[in-house]
Amino acid sequence: METGHKTKLALNVEAKRAWDQTFRLMSWWDSDKVAQARVMVVGAGALGNEVLKNLALLNVGNILIVDFDDIEYANLCRSVLFRESDIGKKKCDVAARRVRELNPGTRVQAINGDLLIDIGLGVFRRMDVIIGCLDNRLARMYINRYSFKTGKTWVDGAIENLAGQLDVFKAGKSCYECQLSDEEWKIIHYRLGCPDIAQRNTSGGKIPTTPISASIIAAMQVQEALKVIYGNEQQSMAGKHFKYDGMHNLILQYDLDYVQKEECVSHETIENLIEAPELSADNTVGELFDWATRRFGDERPILHLDYEVVLELTTEKSNITYPVLFAKPHFSDAEQQRYRKEPGENILYSKVVEHGLHKDNFPHLTASLRQIGVPPLQILKIEAGGSYHSVELTGDESFLEFQ
Repeated sequence: METGHKTKLALNVEAKRAWDQTFRLMSWWDSDKVAQARVMVVGAGALGNEVLKNLALLNVGNILIVDFDDIEYANLCRSVLFRESDIGKKKCDVAARRVRELNPGTRVQAINGDLLIDIGLGVFRRMDVIIGCLDNRLARMYINRYSFKTGKTWVDGAIENLAGQLDVFKAGKSCYECQLSDEEWKIIHYRLGCPDIAQRNTSGGKIPTTPISASIIAAMQVQEALKVIYGNEQQSMAGKHFKYDGMHNLILQYDLDYVQKEECVSHETIENLIEAPELSADNTVGELFDWATRRFGDERPILHLDYEVVLELTTEKSNITYPVLFAKPHFSDAEQQRYRKEPGENILYSKVVEHGLHKDNFPHLTASLRQIGVPPLQILKIEAGGSYHSVELTGDESFLEFQ
């Protein structure tokens, strides 16, 4: 039995060495660079399936899959990694399992969560490239912001019918947020007001897509991601726009007329990053304040968040008040239903802390950072000593665990 096990391990090692022998016939191929790469794929639908398949076959070493959605029957006709028996399961979990089946040498991590609130900036910081496989503008805007804040390039793809398009967004070359039209901003502001995660991330209606357009655009996305991994800027599509029209067999690529807007939030950068291995999302708010006081010599440090923390809810018709504690973006429609005493009544946020938390306005100092919506490996904005400081929860280093 022991001999058979050792033989199997030896065969696996040999198989891994031989996996990309055909790729190594290309003079520029660097097996070690590809095997060490970390790639985040946001969205595990039709486009994400094809991207993940390609990454696995290319022997990319570490793949992070982010998605919060469940598999539906309608996904099966366009998703190479899903089966009928997977219906109702989480897309990210099934996709991760199938990637491992495709290439046992690839390490994968699945995060069942919402990009806007569940992925810390420190996660982006540890990636080599991010690939967006999304169907809504709001999520794209936040990938753009998070990628640019951490100095990362991201590859965006979109498909419809037999058509698709591709952009590579890199600071100084192109910016998704800078090119948004007034109409697109209206849609984004509306989505930001949606309390439910699914509503916030919906595309606003079903988009007709095919596995043909998905496979073509995904192949181009992975090709561009490889260029980022290799540091090949000369052949990169950054600063260009790529369109494919399968119905008329047309391919169009042109330079973007890029002008950086002064007010664009995506161009805010993280300066003077402080890595704090003694801090994690499981620390309490009080412990964070005590740490900041010791570090910066300020008795009243302020934690600035991009959202409101809700401390109290009141039902509009029945006028019942509930003491609560959660990040406002986490309050889903299902959660609201728990507090309604009359059908359809509105739930009012009767007490909130807007953005800046400090010891005087936040009574829940024993609550964990995770309880107020701070994800692992987040980079926090702390005001202390008359300055703003970027502090990473480096104590969450083990949160990234590729298997």
